Amino acid sequence: MIGDNLILLDKVDSTNNYIKKHWRELPSETVVWALEQTESYGRKNSRWYSPLGGLWFSVLFKPRKRPLIPYYYLRMYSLVIYNVLKKKYKLNPIIKWPNDILINSKKVCGILGESVYDGGSPSCVIVGVGINVNNELREEISNSSIALKDVVGKEIPLRKLLNELNHVAYHSYYLKYFKPKAISAITKMWLNHLNVKVGDKVQVSTENNGSIYGIVNDIQSDYLEIIDDNGELRKINSGELIVI
Repeated sequence: MIGDNLILLDKVDSTNNYIKKHWRELPSETVVWALEQTESYGRKNSRWYSPLGGLWFSVLFKPRKRPLIPYYYLRMYSLVIYNVLKKKYKLNPIIKWPNDILINSKKVCGILGESVYDGGSPSCVIVGVGINVNNELREEISNSSIALKDVVGKEIPLRKLLNELNHVAYHSYYLKYFKPKAISAITKMWLNHLNVKVGDKVQVSTENNGSIYGIVNDIQSDYLEIIDDNGELRKINSGELIVI
């Protein structure tokens, strides 16, 4: 089961980095949980502030008889966190493409998927999860981020939340859908809960190209395909997305 092998660290640079260093000797479904991270990161190596009070953990997957396709594991944890927050805590989260969880339009969780490759195929997949739970938010991100304790009105036990998330991941998704004929259902569920749909009119603000306006033509885990206002097909790998 996910989390049967749990490694708890007081402080580490990054739980993803820890697994990347030790993945060969660790069993599949190992969870590495750190009370504090000093050099955590998200997509495009963006810095993720990880102080005491948040829930920062990574999960190692190297199954022998289940598909090892990286983006399915990322989508699984997006769905897991979405459903736990909705059903357990009666909140109204949304999944913001591709891997953020928002509450009240503010970021409460980021998820990062990484793979270690041996030759041309992945040997393992690592899913890193960072959730603002009981931690205080820095002033510069307080307008765009939120902590669970400030939404539910009380502190949440971190170990209990960690166990809930991994229990749901294992029993409701991993055992049920990570089979060759069933795994595509993960993508369908992920698409259903995304904040953007094919056909939506969107504005994407990027670092290099300014704002791009267009219609969403395709949605993938690592890019959006947009037909811009000039009729040009554009692939957007990152940026701030607003549905118009």
